[in-house]
Amino acid sequence: MMNYEGWDAIDALLRQRYPDVERLEWHAPVPYRPVGPAPVGPFVTNSMALYRRAEPVPHWHMIGYALTAPFEERGYEFTLRVPRAAAETEAPDWALAALEGLAAYVSRSGNDFAAGHYIEYPHPIDPDRPGSRVRAGAFVPDPELGEVETERGRVTFLQFVGLTSDELQAAQSWHVRGLIGALEPHLPVLVTDMDRASLADHPEVAGTLREGSRREGSGTGHLFFHHLEADATGDGLRLEFGAQHVPQLARVLPARIPHGRRLTLTGDTSRDVVFVPGPAFSYREAGGTLEITLPGAASEALAAALDPAPGDYTVPGLPGLRVTVTP
Repeated sequence: MMNYEGWDAIDALLRQRYPDVERLEWHAPVPYRPVGPAPVGPFVTNSMALYRRAEPVPHWHMIGYALTAPFEERGYEFTLRVPRAAAETEAPDWALAALEGLAAYVSRSGNDFAAGHYIEYPHPIDPDRPGSRVRAGAFVPDPELGEVETERGRVTFLQFVGLTSDELQAAQSWHVRGLIGALEPHLPVLVTDMDRASLADHPEVAGTLREGSRREGSGTGHLFFHHLEADATGDGLRLEFGAQHVPQLARVLPARIPHGRRLTLTGDTSRDVVFVPGPAFSYREAGGTLEITLPGAASEALAAALDPAPGDYTVPGLPGLRVTVTP
């Protein structure tokens, strides 16, 4: 690696963590930034340090050098751990591309990630595994690297942990940090295995999420629905959304309203729908959104009444409300 203060501190930490492990390096094949000084912008110099690990399970530990000095001052670097076959001498291409893609996204968009954030992908993370259920991921402090102090400030190592879509949806009833804590006993050092099965229904994981949600409520205050319609007339209130969003709403709504927290639904083209905790069911237009007030028990009744099967649903105790679930 080139010699810069931030990178020197990262190098020193990695030498301490891996004194007897061969260090491999990977560099972006196409330079992202022109020669010479340049302000932070749409380019990134991306390199990685790679270590072969045998314990606690065989895996690659990958550490990025893209978001700290000299060209970026983000205060964090991404890491990733993926399974390693016994005879494997190079990290898999999909993992290199995934870690590079995260850093490039941050540099080009200016959008930062932090511990507890998550991301969903519209396509397989590994193009050679189109059937993989791991299509999302969360960011947590790397369990072994944590943070390091440099002359330019503190650098946090954010590990990307691959999640299945239903695991991420289950986490929305509580929060991502709670989900990762529940998964950790089943995923040593939080290795991202594209071939693994979902743990969303594992009794220990599901029980931990239920208890956390009951105790603390949901940290998810916003849901995006691909299809969402809302109409309030003199005849009542009609909501319409796709069947794929029913499990999300049924998990999150009763974990928000009884805890005194709002929940906002946003669609592609429609106005937002905002559920607000209150003593009685009512609805009104409010600043271009449709605001629906629900008591805690009513939010639980609404969640229990919905089903992913397409059709029209009504809820006892919520007169005038009709929910249409579309395919």
